[in-house]
Amino acid sequence: MGSKSQRQNQHIKRIEVKIKKFKKRNRSIEGLEKELGYMLGEPRPTFKTGRDCDLRYKKHWQKQA
Repeated sequence: MGSKSQRQNQHIKRIEVKIKKFKKRNRSIEGLEKELGYMLGEPRPTFKTGRDCDLRYKKHWQKQA
């Protein structure tokens, strides 16, 4: 399977190959460039998940407060 760094390098190389293919066919590479940026160190955008974004829990806790 390989180490984490080997898998990350494979992922980066596959994205780079895909970008080249898409450029040849004049397709949009916006999403691929974003993913490549994330893999090269840019921070991913944060968003709420789980209990933080579930409205059912917000309603429940507002009633008790």
